Amino acid sequence: MSIKSSISDYFKIDELKENLIKLIEAKFELKKLEVQEKIEGLISKLVVKIMMGVFLVMIFLLLNMLLAVGINYLTNSIWAGYAILMTVYLILWFIFNSQKAKVEAIIKTKIAEALDESGV
Repeated sequence: MSIKSSISDYFKIDELKENLIKLIEAKFELKKLEVQEKIEGLISKLVVKIMMGVFLVMIFLLLNMLLAVGINYLTNSIWAGYAILMTVYLILWFIFNSQKAKVEAIIKTKIAEALDESGV
């Protein structure tokens, strides 16, 4: 028996190599599961927020229709309420459009903060 094999048998180098490989594989699987869990959490939050957004849009549309009909009733007109609301929204659109760059910067900042908080 050679000295190399006796030293290898004494320190059980082959067993240590196998254990090290298993440890690395286990850590890799753990990281993979952690990333998968974070992605699942982000997707579920996104789906819930999209659903809430759809409900809010529907509520907003119905309230606007109700407001327009109310204005129509108060003005004894068929179209005045719709025209007044359209004018208000056109003014808001022009204001928003003129401030588009600032709004984009604010949105980018909020997204970056959300990503930093989630640890992605």
